[in-house]
Amino acid sequence: MGRSRLHPFSQVYAEALNVGAGVYTAADHYSPVLDAWGRDLYDAVDPGLRGAALHLANAAACGRPKRDVFFRLADWLGRVEPVVWYSETGFLQAAWMLRDRPTIEDAASFLHGWPTGAYSSEWRDQLDHVVDEDAGQNPVRDDAEPAVEALVECGLFALDRAAFVWRRESMRNIIDNLSRVHGVDPSVQTVGPDRGDMWDLEELLNEPLQATVRSFARTTARRLCAQFGIAPDTPAPDGHPVYEVGVGVCNAAVMAAVMPLVHSAHLREMEAFRLIALGQPLPEPPTWLRPIGESG
Repeated sequence: MGRSRLHPFSQVYAEALNVGAGVYTAADHYSPVLDAWGRDLYDAVDPGLRGAALHLANAAACGRPKRDVFFRLADWLGRVEPVVWYSETGFLQAAWMLRDRPTIEDAASFLHGWPTGAYSSEWRDQLDHVVDEDAGQNPVRDDAEPAVEALVECGLFALDRAAFVWRRESMRNIIDNLSRVHGVDPSVQTVGPDRGDMWDLEELLNEPLQATVRSFARTTARRLCAQFGIAPDTPAPDGHPVYEVGVGVCNAAVMAAVMPLVHSAHLREMEAFRLIALGQPLPEPPTWLRPIGESG
């Protein structure tokens, strides 16, 4: 019988750990969090980035205890990365609201620091209001051009292929497994972000994503309607060829718009992995980031 093959990341990680055989202990220096995250990241990135992703196994095997990794990952997911995400997509007031969120260091600080948790409900309502205001600056109402918007909504399904860490089903599964602690009794305690928290995080970060790519899909849809002689303010009849052609074209427009953001996010994720593995500080929010109207 042939031997089952390890995932490429796990294989490199195991080889890197073996270099320190007799020095490292599995309990302290091997991290199932980094192993699982590394495999998921390797599978998610563009093939051209996979060599760089494999190189992260060397950082994962560094000679330090890794007991803090899970909550450092939660802190990056729930605090650090959203700041950069909102600033990159132009939602600067939302980014400012996130920059001073509590740091997540353990189960207790997770309860108070996770941005979609029960302790953050009032803050979340304020954030949603700010994001809705910024996203609503487009003068075109969704129901003003039904033929265009029908194609746009179809195009947005392409976002299901956008492999941001907070959108990946595989990462939700990893986080969910890591968040549960089995006690001596049959009860299971959740000590960190679980699947539901990751779904809530996706909902929190989706609005800037959709607002960013929607204009690209809308421009494409308008041009298609013009080519097929369809008035944008009149729904296209069922079975019209504009749907057969337009859905694929609008999907392509959305993916063209989102790929630079995905690439940038994957580079940030790899850097976060390295810093978390090495026990180094995560990046601070940009120094230029401040509330609108505040000088400095």
